[in-house]
Amino acid sequence: MKSTGVVRRIDDLGRIVIPKEIRRNLKIRDGENMEIFIDLDSIILKKYSKLEDALTLSDKFAKIVYEVTGYNILITDREKIITSYGIEFENLKNQVLSEELINVIDTRTNIKKDEKTIISITNEIKKEGYFYGLPIISTADSIGLILFLAEEPLSESVKVIGQLLSLLICEQVDIS
Repeated sequence: MKSTGVVRRIDDLGRIVIPKEIRRNLKIRDGENMEIFIDLDSIILKKYSKLEDALTLSDKFAKIVYEVTGYNILITDREKIITSYGIEFENLKNQVLSEELINVIDTRTNIKKDEKTIISITNEIKKEGYFYGLPIISTADSIGLILFLAEEPLSESVKVIGQLLSLLICEQVDIS
């Protein structure tokens, strides 16, 4: 653990304020859920990801979609890659998303590239190809992104596959 040097008093209701600087550095938004862990004499706060709860299922879905369609696929939460399949997306799990993809999640917009394009996946990794991406919306909250990449133009069925995958993930997340 790394010390911040910040000391805070617990108020009458048991609350502790996390300084704005720390929230900004860790990209913790107002109203965001935090998971609480205890380790001996420590309390550890971690940003809560609904999609990590559905990780095994998301991983299986991504693998099946890749095997059936051949499309490289990423499934993300709001800030990092949860699972990935395909040659172009190998070894990207747990990498932090680029601002470009975070913006897609925040604005709830779809990505549809009918021409070969370069997209920043992380701040260090850019990929070229044909893309289709859609945010994962669960109980009115944008919780992640599904992104497909192919060397050839994507068929129209990718929209249906993406929507189906998003609904299946949301169903699992909402059950958890």
